Amino acid sequence: MFNLKKIAVPGPVAMMALGLLFVGCMEQTSSPASADAAGQPATISMRMGLDPVQSLGKASLITLKALILQFTSNTGDTIRDTLTTSTTPGILGLSTAPQTVSKNYTLKPLRSWKIIAKTWDLNDSVIHIDTVNTGVVNDGDTAHVNISLSSRFSMYQAQFMIPDSISSSVAGTVKQVVNINRLELMIDGVDKKDSTVSPGPYYTKLANAVLEYDYVPVGNHTVQLLAYGVMYAWPTSSPLYTSSVTPINNVLADSNATAPITLNWTGPTTGVGSITATIGQVGTVTINATLPGSVIP
Repeated sequence: MFNLKKIAVPGPVAMMALGLLFVGCMEQTSSPASADAAGQPATISMRMGLDPVQSLGKASLITLKALILQFTSNTGDTIRDTLTTSTTPGILGLSTAPQTVSKNYTLKPLRSWKIIAKTWDLNDSVIHIDTVNTGVVNDGDTAHVNISLSSRFSMYQAQFMIPDSISSSVAGTVKQVVNINRLELMIDGVDKKDSTVSPGPYYTKLANAVLEYDYVPVGNHTVQLLAYGVMYAWPTSSPLYTSSVTPINNVLADSNATAPITLNWTGPTTGVGSITATIGQVGTVTINATLPGSVIP
C-alpha cells in the first residue's frame, strides 16, 4: 500500500520543522512527548483516487462536497484535514467521473498511522470511504500512500414514454385513448419513487416522464416499473401497465448503460356490455348495445 523513501534533511531545517505543518481546515491533538523529540518529522504523501458514482441512465444528482482525512497514530496523535471544491488541492463536485487528489502531510515519526478517507455529498451522506494503515514511518522518511475510494451508491433513472392510446393486435380494430396519471419505481420489491403527475390531470402523451432515485447501494438489484391511469371502471389502485421484475447487475451499472424494460398492458382486456332486446313485429328484433370501452386481444 505504500513505499518508504529516505529523505536527507539538514539538521537546522529539521529543528525548525518539528511539529505538524498543514494548510487548510485542520485540527490536531497530540500525545505526550515521546522518543522522537529530537528527530526529523516524517512525511506521508497521499494519492487518493475517487471512483465515479455510477448512474444508470441518468445525469448526476449526487454532488460531492468534501473529502475528509483523519490520521491517527498508535500513540494517540490525531490529525484531520478537509478538502473541498474551493481548497487547493481540492475535489470536484462532479460525482460521475473519476478523479485523483494528491497532498503531502508532515507527521511525527516512529509511529504507525491509520488513515481514514471519506467523501460527503451536499446531503451530508458518505459516498466514498476507505481505511489504510501505514505501518511504522521512520525518522525523516516519506511514506507513499495510495487509496482508491469506491462509491457506495449508484443512481437510477426510469424514463417512461407515455402512450397516447392502446389498440388490439387484431387487424381492423380501432385505438382507445389512454390517460396515465401515476408512475412507480420499485427497487428490490420496495416502492422507492411513486409520483402522481403535477400539474395534472395526466402525463403528456408521446413524451418522456422521468422518475429518479439516488443512493442505491452498489450491488445487484431488481427493478419493476408500473404505470397507473384512468380507464372507465378499472380501479385506479391497479396498474394499467406493469413490467416484469428485472435484474440490474454491477456490469450494467458500472458501464452507465441504459437498461431496456418493457411495460406490458395489465389493464382491462375484456369488455362486459349489456344488450337490451325489444320485441316488435314478428321477424324484427332491435338491439340497443352499450359498450363501456373494451380491449379485445
